[in-house]
Amino acid sequence: MILFFYKFGTFFSIKMSTSKNEKYKGKHFTWSKLMSHMLLEILVEEAFKGNKPSSTFKAESFVKVAIEISQKFNVQCEPKHVDNHLKTVKKKKGIITKLKNKSGFGWDGCLKMITVSKDIYDEEVNV
Repeated sequence: MILFFYKFGTFFSIKMSTSKNEKYKGKHFTWSKLMSHMLLEILVEEAFKGNKPSSTFKAESFVKVAIEISQKFNVQCEPKHVDNHLKTVKKKKGIITKLKNKSGFGWDGCLKMITVSKDIYDEEVNV
């Protein structure tokens, strides 16, 4: 399936996979922190617009993120890249949540990192 979008005087076409067996064949896409931040900002907006009816976003939301990232950072971002990166972000969030909930672990909101004493860290690593 090919989707067409019009933005800033330009038509964009993005090929969407129509079967689960069809694999995306492209180069590895590298996400910068700014790209990741932009992805999350756009997806928050999309959720407020109602484009996340269940546990995942509509395909159009991934297309929108891909177009915005491609234009702002002058890269070739595809909706599949967006979907894969969102899975990575969710996985990392799960790991952080799991660690924060362990006894002795905390979260530094300013530094955006897990905090733990050396004794508890050493004990956790040796387990």
